[in-house]
Amino acid sequence: MTVTPAPLLEIRNLDRSFGEVRALKSVSFDIGENEFFALLGPSGCGKTTLLRVLGGFEQPDEGTVMLDGSDLLSIPAERRPVNLMFQSYALFPHMTVERNVAYGLECEKVPKDEIRQRVGDVLATVGLTDKRSALPNKLSGGQRQRVALARAIVKRPRLLLLDEPLSALDRKIRAEMQMELKRLQHEVGITFVVVTHDQDEAMSLADRVAVMDHGEVRQLDTPLNLYRRPRSLFVADFIGTSTILRGRRVNAQWETPELPPLACGDDCEGALAVAIRPESVRLTSDSDASTQVRGIVSEVFFQGDHAIAQVRVGEVAFLVSIREGTLPERGASVGLSWDEGALIPLVEE
Repeated sequence: MTVTPAPLLEIRNLDRSFGEVRALKSVSFDIGENEFFALLGPSGCGKTTLLRVLGGFEQPDEGTVMLDGSDLLSIPAERRPVNLMFQSYALFPHMTVERNVAYGLECEKVPKDEIRQRVGDVLATVGLTDKRSALPNKLSGGQRQRVALARAIVKRPRLLLLDEPLSALDRKIRAEMQMELKRLQHEVGITFVVVTHDQDEAMSLADRVAVMDHGEVRQLDTPLNLYRRPRSLFVADFIGTSTILRGRRVNAQWETPELPPLACGDDCEGALAVAIRPESVRLTSDSDASTQVRGIVSEVFFQGDHAIAQVRVGEVAFLVSIREGTLPERGASVGLSWDEGALIPLVEE
């Protein structure tokens, strides 16, 4: 019989209020050993408050947090096997890369030979061995980010918390560092929890993502399932782009005031709305029998490897992903079609 291992972190019924603002509302979930976990949501959703609770900078009003079966909340912040990598990196400008990384170990009175060995190993892991004598102002943004990461993992925490770790980097370096973070997380074998408002970052990095809104976890799932099967209007709108149609299922069809009835499977029964992702919608010709609605192209957005056309059908704006063929012109009349399974039922507000 296969025994499922216990989770590393167990969060149960966390509540935290600031005056009349309830930042966390009975938040509960588990995080596994060596998992890359993301807390994703808009500003004010509670993700940073939750991170601060885990780091020991906030005490919840209610709830428990267990780490390896021990009560994490009863341990002072400085004694927790948890490290926090700040958004600003917070490097000491007068210290070399090597001294910045070694500082935490020196404060803990780790023997000098062990410090030298561990700092050398972690600098090799993040690819900064040749920068060990450099000051932070001589490094690029990506290199400073790696120094901050090295300083965090050199103490070998059970849990590493990352607060918007890539927000200060430009787009190209951010994409490179996303791959670097994922590689390092696998190499060092530490559980990472990253807080971000950037859905691309969360979806690229995480094994699982908790999407938060107004202090609640609206959906916890793999990136693929969050995109393909969002359960709520909020998640469908926040993750990726889609056309959302409110209505109801009647006689195997989705009825909405703005459009003719659309074919919809049994899974649409009881839904509040349906969503259609841009890659599920096809442009069709006048003679194409699969056409379900017709509209006018209002905008075309070039995205590099593909384009997104916005097609207005009355008051509804459909988004269509186009990866080959001729792009339609603004003002053109086009048909749209999609497979029945393209309609994603949204069962929560």
